[in-house]
Amino acid sequence: MKKWPLNEFAQTSRTWFAVFLAVSLITLPNLIACFYWLPASQWLFGLALPLLACAFGMRVRLMLWLAVPLVLLVPACLACLFSIQNLPSTFLILALLETNQAELSAFQAPVIFAGLGTLLLLALYIAFVRSRVPADFRLGILGRLVVFSTLLVPIIWDLSCYGQTVSVAAIKERCLSTFPCSTVYYGYEAFSIRSRVQNRKELLDQLTVSQEPEFRDDARRQVHMMVIGESASKSCFSLYGYERETTPLLEQTPGLLPFRDVASTATVTLLAVPSLLTSPPAGKVIESTRQASLLSAYKKAGFRVYWLSAQKKHGTFDTLTSIFSTDADESVFLGGKIDLDGKGTYDATDAGLLPLVRERLQRNEPKVLFVLHTIGSHGPYPGRYTPEQARYPADKDAVNSALQRIRSGMAGDPHDLELAQNSYDNTICATDSLLATLINDLKQTHASSWLCYISDHGENTSTARFGKFMHGMVSRQVVEVPMLMWVSPSYEQAHATKVAGLKSHLTTPFSASCTFHTLLDMGGLSCPDFKPEWSTASPRFSPGPRQVCDSNGLIIDYDQKFPAQQSTTQVLPQQPTPKLATGTPRP
Repeated sequence: MKKWPLNEFAQTSRTWFAVFLAVSLITLPNLIACFYWLPASQWLFGLALPLLACAFGMRVRLMLWLAVPLVLLVPACLACLFSIQNLPSTFLILALLETNQAELSAFQAPVIFAGLGTLLLLALYIAFVRSRVPADFRLGILGRLVVFSTLLVPIIWDLSCYGQTVSVAAIKERCLSTFPCSTVYYGYEAFSIRSRVQNRKELLDQLTVSQEPEFRDDARRQVHMMVIGESASKSCFSLYGYERETTPLLEQTPGLLPFRDVASTATVTLLAVPSLLTSPPAGKVIESTRQASLLSAYKKAGFRVYWLSAQKKHGTFDTLTSIFSTDADESVFLGGKIDLDGKGTYDATDAGLLPLVRERLQRNEPKVLFVLHTIGSHGPYPGRYTPEQARYPADKDAVNSALQRIRSGMAGDPHDLELAQNSYDNTICATDSLLATLINDLKQTHASSWLCYISDHGENTSTARFGKFMHGMVSRQVVEVPMLMWVSPSYEQAHATKVAGLKSHLTTPFSASCTFHTLLDMGGLSCPDFKPEWSTASPRFSPGPRQVCDSNGLIIDYDQKFPAQQSTTQVLPQQPTPKLATGTPRP
């Protein structure tokens, strides 16, 4: 038997060690991520990914040269990990693509250091590969086995520890949480979304919109407003029978029309809002970005369109939503702003939208559409209302600690549930104040006006059997949403037929996907995507099945899954809150 010479073994070992160091440099973000959230098995998976082509015969050095562009991404990914404890996402990349010079100057020093680090790392990598890895080195049988085995480590780990089955979706998820696959894919997705945003201008040019003569010839000022709520559960509105007085102002508002059986199209904002603003059904987010929106139609009809948001332009849940802000003549985002000192206003209250609305109302433009995207009742709840709006005692720090314990699955302590419910109900009180104020501001214009409020989805509260103070799952509190319409006296006088249509369907069960068609109809507008039979203002209203998309993209027929919900269309639902969450309201 021929023995392997010692010097040849040593040389091969040095080459393998050099390859390991080079690949470790490429996948350094995965190693750092292990200190935050990434399992060690995933780090091994990331090490094997760049060598996969070599396991099929490619020379190792050639693969390392092809990986040079990935080395350029390493410093940026490390900076991202150290700052936000995560790898770059689609939404972060989008934010960087649209960062202006003033915002970038706030990060001048980190940008300079990242640039210098990139050059230094690249020079080190090139010199190391050139001097340490032979040009003709290929993986042998043992090397190939090592690569394939390393790729299987996390899968075997999941099978042995968690009993998870192997699936294409699971493998994709694993790749998308590992550098460099994650950054490359999310970069592609970010540029794709940015391209769709830019193409929306072409949609407006191609859009044909007509308006009914009675609206077109109306000499009165027309000011309309759509308010998109966030995580507001209908079960916590006293307007709908909740025993706590959370919406006293709305209950005293003349002309208010509350729809009593409306189902959201999705359980998360990312999927729900596009179906409010466009015609595609539940779950068709990408199709929504390729079609004209409610804003586009009104803009084409000669309205001045404003998008005013208390949320961020780019974030985990709202980038695809804020795409539609590009259809407006003017858009403002109160959340996520960065000043010249590098400090950010990441959270804003909905009350901050009021000065923006009033300033634009004073411009006296003849035809105006406002779309307000509120932060509503999205957690953390204490940041969603002012002290003056709070009716129920809820210390901020105590509430946040209670919510953390509740959502982590710990046993529900009655005091924790009471604090969380108090704080959540305060967010509904803040929404009550906001809507009542907006309606009063519209009254002052003496215009032909309407206001529509609908929440994107609801939220489980203290009475939920599971997932308390969360959304994303299909449950009654998450899916059934509040939808309110207010019409001014002059609008009702001029368009009595449409108001009569609204009043006749207050108890009709329908999907929030009818919102797009209803609000077009309320403006007397028609476009190719408009379906009059899906408008609640139409005497021909004939809504289809109420389909709901869960957070995993699964489409569910809500009435088939929860047939008992149909009973809520007959009487106003009474949903008492248990005593553990009643609290004492402020006077």
